[in-house]
Amino acid sequence: MKLLPRNLHGYKVAVITAACLSLTQAKPSDPCAAIAGKSIATFHEAKACLQHFPFDESVANQTLDTVRRVATDLYVFNEIAASPPQVEGLSVVPVNITYGLDVIKNTKWHSDQEFHDAVALLLDKVHDAHLVYSPFCYRQFVFWQPIQLNALIRHRRLVINVAYVKTDIWPDAKESWTGCEVTHIDEREALDMVVDYAVNNNGESKDVNTCLNNIMNTKSYFHGWDDGADDLGYHRFLPAQEMHSYTLRCPKNNTQSDREEYDEPFTVKVPWVAQVPQGFSDANSYWNKYCQSSHANMRKRNLASSDNFLDVDELKMIHEGQAFDLSPEAINGVGGRKGPYAQFIPLKGENSKVGVIDIQSFSISSEDRQEFVNNFTAGLKQFEKDGIEKIILDLSSNGGGDACAGEFMINTFFGSTPDYPSDVKYSPFLERVVKKAYETQATKWIDYRSDKYKGSDWYTHTVSYTRGKEQVKFSQPISLSCATWNDELSNVKYNNTKWKASDILILSDGRCGSTCAIVASRLRLSHKVPAMGLGGIRGNRMQFASFPGGESERLSGFLMDLQALDLQNDPDAPAPFPIRADMGWTFREVYKPGQVGNEKDLLEYSVNNADCRMHFDDENADDVEKLWADVAQVLLNGQCPLI
Repeated sequence: MKLLPRNLHGYKVAVITAACLSLTQAKPSDPCAAIAGKSIATFHEAKACLQHFPFDESVANQTLDTVRRVATDLYVFNEIAASPPQVEGLSVVPVNITYGLDVIKNTKWHSDQEFHDAVALLLDKVHDAHLVYSPFCYRQFVFWQPIQLNALIRHRRLVINVAYVKTDIWPDAKESWTGCEVTHIDEREALDMVVDYAVNNNGESKDVNTCLNNIMNTKSYFHGWDDGADDLGYHRFLPAQEMHSYTLRCPKNNTQSDREEYDEPFTVKVPWVAQVPQGFSDANSYWNKYCQSSHANMRKRNLASSDNFLDVDELKMIHEGQAFDLSPEAINGVGGRKGPYAQFIPLKGENSKVGVIDIQSFSISSEDRQEFVNNFTAGLKQFEKDGIEKIILDLSSNGGGDACAGEFMINTFFGSTPDYPSDVKYSPFLERVVKKAYETQATKWIDYRSDKYKGSDWYTHTVSYTRGKEQVKFSQPISLSCATWNDELSNVKYNNTKWKASDILILSDGRCGSTCAIVASRLRLSHKVPAMGLGGIRGNRMQFASFPGGESERLSGFLMDLQALDLQNDPDAPAPFPIRADMGWTFREVYKPGQVGNEKDLLEYSVNNADCRMHFDDENADDVEKLWADVAQVLLNGQCPLI
């Protein structure tokens, strides 16, 4: 599951120093008041407001202490991230989180915003989309580039193309630029610049192709989760510079984009434009609404006291993503589409024997579980009734969610699936949490099962494995029990006797993460369902899934669990952040089938390449039905065999 948008500050690789982030313009007395009530602000106006709030050493120390505790005691990949294995096909760099936090602590920051973005950047460099720090305080503005880009194959070469323009935020933008090739960005070859950005500045995945897809704007896949905030034209964080230059070459009048007949190239300078939140009138009200946390003074509490210091209402608001003024739903309504969790679409014409199951999300709320099961079962029955012989399982741009929903889907097609062993990093603090969970039969920790141990013994009987350069203690191998999930549902069964593995094709742009990645991996590795990669860098083999780490946690949810277990005052518990913020991390690592212990068998640090490949072009980039028709022809012609 993806937590919240986070990434670098702009196109150029940032260096975490106060010098390169220094404020270049004099601050007015209240720059936030100057733009309050406006819908649009300039880059410098928004920057002045965001950087108006001074660096607070006490806030910084509390923030770093919480991040450090989570990384050290709870983040399962902390040690391997510092010294990762070199795997062909993966783009990983060593990131010692503890050392990075020390560097941040010893830096003199000019503003509070610069500090918090530095923390977010550090975690982003691990290339684990589960690992994220998101300061809601500085994610309220939305920054747009009027030119929105995608990557297409045109005349057998990969080009950067203007997907569409936003004339609503910048009147100088011209609709006629749509379909023009971008040859240079900031005086660099456009493709080189974009690939460089994908490799260095995007933490979505360890697969470069997935990162490239993530920073491009593909309107066909925008399923409603707030994902585009780290692409080339849409940020929730402050960009590094005011504008960028684009050199365009556009087709001559009345010619198509795929005809190499162009007008003379020209260069335009395009500013970042800020969409302004509406819930403040000045700097004080901005801080009080978006930044001030009810936990700000929690360090002053008496740890020996049994007083409840956690504000559960605030934690719930943060956990449910309700801390945005410009909500993800409102933002994603621009140029996007939203729909149900899964859609069953029979194709037409020569592809009438092919059906598409578009799995848009596994983030299924508890009240929707029965509906999801009913709809999925009904969809398969209807496909069978309609004579559908081949199925495209479209998992593109799926951010994951409920692992039990994924298990239900796999079992519906193929019956039981071999367990993928997983384990949890050991710490004395988490041992107390797990034991208390079993004593009280509360929280998610009771949903894990072990073949050899009962109760909490799976966690207390530890085993040591090498991770990077260190020996690290882990729990016994476990798997997730979905008994509770299944017990809540009425008995809806579907016995698949029609479709075998070769009748199904996984379609993925690589942005299939967490639960989606585990589902795709099980289908491909255990059930031999072939996978087609979509998009990415031509000539570069791509994976069909990203960040398959195992399972993630959110600090907001973890703290609510501690409250339920009456462990909120445990001296080793991570404290709530002193400003309104949240953090996510992977707490359970998962292995390839039948493998346990070796870091080279972790799905997060393994390569699972697609069996075949398709790229976007001028016809299918903005028309998902045309894309599905192209994929259907590959499937019907048997052109994507299992490798």
